[in-house]
Amino acid sequence: MLIKLLKLDNLLLSLIILFISTLLTYSEEVFIEIDNPRFSEKGLSDKTYEIKAEKGLKSDNELKLFTIEGKFKTVKDGKWIYLEADKGNYSQDNNFIELQENIIFYTDDGEKLSSNYATFDIQNDIIELAENVSHESTRGLILSDSSIITNNFNKITYFGNVESLINTSE
Repeated sequence: MLIKLLKLDNLLLSLIILFISTLLTYSEEVFIEIDNPRFSEKGLSDKTYEIKAEKGLKSDNELKLFTIEGKFKTVKDGKWIYLEADKGNYSQDNNFIELQENIIFYTDDGEKLSSNYATFDIQNDIIELAENVSHESTRGLILSDSSIITNNFNKITYFGNVESLINTSE
């Protein structure tokens, strides 16, 4: 009788462990690793961009990116804007990318915007920068808490504590 109770206890304990491990397995997100992910658009509206990374982790409609590079062509004057960031998340559903750590947007003209956090709404061409925002150009340097870039990279609005150093040597 004691042996039957021990076997029943072991069976019950085994079923509980199996149930808990099954729950834990299904609750974890499954990622697919992708080497050199790349996404781009070249449409009839002259909207052109390409974003690539060294590595990506795909889950559902999200793609975690590592060591990111990108380039965007402005519609108005055809100027190229380049992008670098350490990490990011790309949402395929929203055509939206969230960037983190060492973010730099720059142009061939020597203009450079940097921050530690940024979001880029690719569909609406809106870039929001936050955390240690810096904008350098031949005309000077602007530091702010955050900024929003709109109008096809032609309008930059600064928020929070804003400091500007104007280069008068031109």
